[in-house]
Amino acid sequence: MRKGRLVFYFCRILIFCTLCPVLSVQALDKGQVGVGQSLNIKSWKTDSGSSVFFVNSQRLPMIDVMLDVDAGSRWDPSGLEGLASIVAGMLFKGYHSDGNIVSEEEIGEFFVQNSIIRSVSTSRDKVSISLRFLNEPEVIQKLGRFLQDVLSKPEFNESILDRRKSRSVLGLRESLTRPQQLALRNLWDKMYPDHPYGRSVTEQSLGSVSREELQTFFRKFWTPERMTFSVVGDIEKEDLEFFLRDITNFQSKNVFSRFEENLERQENSNYKKILPPVVFPLAETLMIDHPAEQSHIWIGAPMLARHQIDDIFPFFVANYILGGSGFGSRLTTEVREKRGLSYSVFSGFSLLKQKGPFFIGLQTSKQNTTVALKVVQETLTDFVTNGPGDLELEKAKTGLIGGFALKLDSNKKALMNLSQIAYYGLPLDYLDNWVDRIASVTKEDVKRVLKTYFVSENMQTVIVGN
Repeated sequence: MRKGRLVFYFCRILIFCTLCPVLSVQALDKGQVGVGQSLNIKSWKTDSGSSVFFVNSQRLPMIDVMLDVDAGSRWDPSGLEGLASIVAGMLFKGYHSDGNIVSEEEIGEFFVQNSIIRSVSTSRDKVSISLRFLNEPEVIQKLGRFLQDVLSKPEFNESILDRRKSRSVLGLRESLTRPQQLALRNLWDKMYPDHPYGRSVTEQSLGSVSREELQTFFRKFWTPERMTFSVVGDIEKEDLEFFLRDITNFQSKNVFSRFEENLERQENSNYKKILPPVVFPLAETLMIDHPAEQSHIWIGAPMLARHQIDDIFPFFVANYILGGSGFGSRLTTEVREKRGLSYSVFSGFSLLKQKGPFFIGLQTSKQNTTVALKVVQETLTDFVTNGPGDLELEKAKTGLIGGFALKLDSNKKALMNLSQIAYYGLPLDYLDNWVDRIASVTKEDVKRVLKTYFVSENMQTVIVGN
């Protein structure tokens, strides 16, 4: 039982790290900028069309850069799921420079010698490359040349690709033995049956990825105009402009970009011609047998897109009351404290380019599966029908506002928040007004979003282990 609880909490942490919206940012000037003060975000376009968002911070002699590329898994061709992730993972495995091939080992040595910290991740919407380095002119100059080569001339070595695919297959097989992962995989599929958000990587799709497919995908999607740079650090705007201009000055608009422009010129043409809209399938329950000691239950439905600002703040409050606050939430009170049906039950949501999902997750003993699910459904129905109480509302707003200030303590957190504003096109004063927007949420606002989005006929349920 103890091991199961630890695994559950670990999965919960991973889910919330990737799904929950980032709530705060700071400018980190010489005189620490905090809540209620202007963030002084500067933004512009490079000559090649890349977007740049910059917050000057002289607190540390460091520069933090996040490159977000509109090249996430939603752009994977059908039958090639996993392609976007493999492309991103292969960028730092070799590239061409001055007629030579710079190897994976040489790239690793470059980062070590220059004390550069990097990470690469792929989500449904985007690929994110994070870099942290000292504000030393020599390091900045070297990194600029390096990134220009990496982003313009990746090698996509065949043997490294085969190795990557083999590791991905092994990782996939292992993940499918874990009930949490199995449940989430199937829940996404149920929530987005006719949309790329719901497609999952398979052994067959990984096996179909070739070097030619990598090159084609890269040429289509890794273009300067699809790149957004978020920067927090000790660097002057003029120096940053020079640094990024060199990095992105490698490629003019390609055939795919022109294709997009032609689509946009046509009547009623936009990205929906390429990516379908999110539909809302009728509620279903999927039960998957598994030898796990407990049943793993996930409930969810598509709800909000990241740009729906007016509804996001009441949604924050609603989720906090329902299951986003841990102890004291309605779900915890009804499922755990009153009935002892689950050690932990929670809710959360993901804000994406298109309508992202809302989740409820819990695990319970197999003999209590039906009862626990019924209690969750009744708790949700009551909340949607009647809305929050006065005390619940005030506690939720106080809790959210109080937690906001705790997220203002590092350049890294500032960068994460800035990248949210940058990539998703949020107002530059979004975080400056965050506290006031939460404070102004009313009971009627919460009731409105509950009635609008929490539709029982659209809720999908996956049970693994029953």
